[in-house]
Amino acid sequence: MGKVIFRYTDKHFKKFNREANKISLDVPDDMDINEYKLVCVRLAAAMGYSNKSIKKTFGDLVYGNEDKEGLKELLDELNIKKNVGKITE
Repeated sequence: MGKVIFRYTDKHFKKFNREANKISLDVPDDMDINEYKLVCVRLAAAMGYSNKSIKKTFGDLVYGNEDKEGLKELLDELNIKKNVGKITE
């Protein structure tokens, strides 16, 4: 397992920053960028960002040879159901 760590170190910046100051993820050593994107989407949903914001920021959530049903299952899991039918390949 690997560990991805993001941390601001500037105390002045941290005091006035409205972003997360530290994020730490334990990830598989062979994680690819698409798997990382999925982790970020789930994190955004868990933090309460709306479906619209997530789609605008991350774009197409279908990658590789995945089908739209797989995406629907992910969105249902994240409780994001709005506009699922409008996704195109």
